[in-house]
Amino acid sequence: MARKILITGAEGQLGKALQIGLSGKFNILSTAKNSTKLANNRRNVQKLDITNQDNTATLLGSFQPDIIINCAAYTDVDGSELNKELAHQVNVEGLRNLIQLSEVNTHIIQISSDYVFDGYNGPYSEDDHTFPVNYYGKTKLEAENVLRGTRRKWSIFRPNVLYSSDLFCKGNFFAWVYKSLLKKQAISVVADQISNPTLSNHFVNAIFQAIIMDYEGILHIGSDDYISRYEFAIEIAKVFGFDLNLISKIDTDSLSRKLNSYIAERPLHSGLLIGKLEEELNSLSYSTNYNLKLLKRELNFK
Repeated sequence: MARKILITGAEGQLGKALQIGLSGKFNILSTAKNSTKLANNRRNVQKLDITNQDNTATLLGSFQPDIIINCAAYTDVDGSELNKELAHQVNVEGLRNLIQLSEVNTHIIQISSDYVFDGYNGPYSEDDHTFPVNYYGKTKLEAENVLRGTRRKWSIFRPNVLYSSDLFCKGNFFAWVYKSLLKKQAISVVADQISNPTLSNHFVNAIFQAIIMDYEGILHIGSDDYISRYEFAIEIAKVFGFDLNLISKIDTDSLSRKLNSYIAERPLHSGLLIGKLEEELNSLSYSTNYNLKLLKRELNFK
């Protein structure tokens, strides 16, 4: 009998990719908080607000998942500085509800973030000291600690700069660059924030490997190269044939002075070492250029 997997935050970038990538392999129940989106969706996504204990208890009691993949999160980094209670409620208390209200043998896979690090000494291994510099990162680290402090079976994935072919996802850096350049709009991109961006399809494959191998522990995921957001945008332009002259550099300090809404401190080098993922899950990583070419092929077939 196929294992039952509950996906929270299934209308987000990773959640959608997981629905597609894991369907047919497991008994999937996809859930999301936003009922307005659910009204017109064709993926049979059910309503679940993980901050609501009654809603969570009812759904978990009826479905009784073997595995929960928690993609639900408040991911607005600047918004988290202004709405700390909401960010904590979703990112920490929501996970706590899933832990407390699910069966004791349920495996919980938590999606964390590179923002648990301060960005001064990247790239980071899974064993490096965590020290978030903004409130969003603090909530993601607290959620990790809540899960690690339980006697439950758990896995934690830390991605950075997640991107996909979902051009309508607000948090998709690739989509912002792609649509801006497609419209021939000039963009300024920070050149001092370094990461190794995570392609969602690669992430789904890694989670699938973790499930079939019954993996427990913390894993970092991303490409095998470390690039700035500016260099990432340049790679996008090259692969998709856009005008490179539309892209200009800006540093983080200048951007924060230019945009009043850009208030949260960012880790400057939050790249993640991915050797453990490759070794323990036998999951190969590729360059950003290679991943973008895969993405181009995917978009051409849509």
